[in-house]
Amino acid sequence: MNLNEIELEPVNIESKAKLENLMSIYLHDLSEFAADLKINEEGKFEYDGLELYFKSDDLIPYFITYQDEVVGFVLFNMGKYVPKDIDYVVHKLFILKGFRKKGIGNAAIKILLDKYKGKYRIIQISTNKTAVNFLAKFYEKQGIEYIESKEKHDDLEGNVQIFNV
Repeated sequence: MNLNEIELEPVNIESKAKLENLMSIYLHDLSEFAADLKINEEGKFEYDGLELYFKSDDLIPYFITYQDEVVGFVLFNMGKYVPKDIDYVVHKLFILKGFRKKGIGNAAIKILLDKYKGKYRIIQISTNKTAVNFLAKFYEKQGIEYIESKEKHDDLEGNVQIFNV
């Protein structure tokens, strides 16, 4: 796999429906760890905050593409949507299952870190060992030193990492 073929493509309003569909798949996967995630009357999972990503310059939705095919997404936050002492938050990261464990997620985050220098905050649900292990390996490979803590949100414990690039 040629990781140079991985790109972050800003999601525009015309491709919002594709992002909504990918978000439903992401939330389906996440429902294994968050019992409060339920489908709507149409049988889809919905993310209430998604609309904001098309209304604020401080919230950027990106498709992750490999060989010009959408294989996932990143929701990236800054400005008024991050804590006061933080510059950026990787709010959501999702790779379709058929493209996982191939370095795509690593490459996507690296693209963000190379483009946006500053202080980051990333959180994962503590019981989501796939996400926890993925990020631990990413930090190790990149030589990123971070401070980790635990936080509780909506009865879910999260692992929070804070670091500078």
